[in-house]
Amino acid sequence: MPSIIEDATPRTNFTVVGDVLPSQILAGSRLSYYIAISVVLFCIWLFQSDKQKCSVSAPFYKASRLKWMFSADTLIRDSYSKFRDTVYQIKSTEGVRTIIPSSLVGELKGLPEDTLSARTAVKEAMLSEYTNLCAGSHSDTLSLLLKCKMTGQLARMAPQLKEELEYILATEFPECQEWTPFKIQPFMVRTIARLSGRVFVGPLLNRTEEWMDVSINFAITAFIAVIKLQFFPPWMRPVAQYLVSELRTIQRDLEKAQNMLTPIIEERIRDAETPGYDKPDDFVQWLQDALPEDQKTDFYIQGKMQLLLSAASIHTTSNLTTDCIYDLAVHQDMQEILREEVREVLCDDEAWERKDSMGKLKKLDSFIKESQRLSGNVTSFIRKVMRPIDLSDGTHLPAGTNLLAPMAGVAVDPRYYPDPEVFDGLRFWKLRQHQRSPSSSSSSFSSPPAAPTTLDEPTLNANGRWQFTSIGDTAMNFGLGKHACPGRFFAGCEIKMVLAYLLLHYDIKLREGEGRPTPNMFMMTKSPSMTAEVLFRRRSAV
Repeated sequence: MPSIIEDATPRTNFTVVGDVLPSQILAGSRLSYYIAISVVLFCIWLFQSDKQKCSVSAPFYKASRLKWMFSADTLIRDSYSKFRDTVYQIKSTEGVRTIIPSSLVGELKGLPEDTLSARTAVKEAMLSEYTNLCAGSHSDTLSLLLKCKMTGQLARMAPQLKEELEYILATEFPECQEWTPFKIQPFMVRTIARLSGRVFVGPLLNRTEEWMDVSINFAITAFIAVIKLQFFPPWMRPVAQYLVSELRTIQRDLEKAQNMLTPIIEERIRDAETPGYDKPDDFVQWLQDALPEDQKTDFYIQGKMQLLLSAASIHTTSNLTTDCIYDLAVHQDMQEILREEVREVLCDDEAWERKDSMGKLKKLDSFIKESQRLSGNVTSFIRKVMRPIDLSDGTHLPAGTNLLAPMAGVAVDPRYYPDPEVFDGLRFWKLRQHQRSPSSSSSSFSSPPAAPTTLDEPTLNANGRWQFTSIGDTAMNFGLGKHACPGRFFAGCEIKMVLAYLLLHYDIKLREGEGRPTPNMFMMTKSPSMTAEVLFRRRSAV
């Protein structure tokens, strides 16, 4: 699923992961009615002819829409293995999509919005005409605040994040004096919601269940609304929108957010008139300061911006954290390797607050990136061609063409990742060490071919392209170019903090004989199992 706020913030490219099962889409108070209507619409949708005619000079990979719906990751891998560096087309649930290989992405990533648009592509994919899921004129403000205020001041937030992490572990995580089974995915959703909420709305609001509920479920509701609307042909949607109850839920959630934020913002506006007033340090205040004077009391807009941030961040970050925990449970040999690094870097409480501490966790950074490689986005680089484009290989892309990059295929391409099907938690750490070595040019170590990489790191270094937050033509989980996610550094900080804390305090494993939990796959949305249990045991010594 494309980002709910990429059209809102030009540097945001999160992939929203709705923790829902296909059966939930038909849920409602009048179940039989919805089932009957849905069966008819499903048949119409499944067998309707595709009227999109863009005349792209590229071959088709033949596969049913059902395979895209339930096995998009396999479909992308299989089609990529056939075409690799060739542009090809595929029929998705949303229509024909043109798949652009990594070797040609570099020609497109720098094109302006009026030629190749991410905002238009995401607005159409998210059906923003009906869901209203975009930030509109506030897009640049959101992007600037995420990049400058949040990314630039991560170290200052560390004590608050650690305090919030310790609080939720103390109140919602089991004691685990002995090996204790625990469903980690739902807990991680709440944990990341708490950590993000601490920075987004501050400590008074982020611990309330009402805010927790709306910030978590807003993305899920939006996901279901879009799926339901996609079953209706475009010409039916102006009427069909009234049959989609989730659209009304979205509006209620926006009103709830407004009502919860209004007294907090009003109090801050009053207090700001007091001499010597010390402003709170959170996104509520940053946005309040950034808005023009006539919008500082527009509480609806400020509530909407908060829910868009939550929708774009909570599920993506919590899902990757969960995937990392599943991988730690499978690859237990990595636990002590990473634990040793964490002990060395975070040797005392003050170390958690140092500016460079999280950056020094290079092995943990590598482990997270490897987990993301095998469990990350199915596709990326969602774009719509606004003006005709001719690629260097002769492919003509007419206006109206919808583009995607095949991330699930690139992730297992042996040209980029030797032994790609093997999980190697130190893969990217080794590459960083290799690149740093003076003798690396004469080494026999097999390094993947270099792909052009763009880094927006606060401090750029020679081996930065192997970091978790780095982006490039073969590393697009966080987007690419000017649309790269500005919140990825904050997400990386959250994930490292959670994993480091768990590694120091717990041993982790699966039940005897169990394999890695199978992920859920639905409509390009890949998410870790919500029901799998992981065994935890508290360590006697940190």
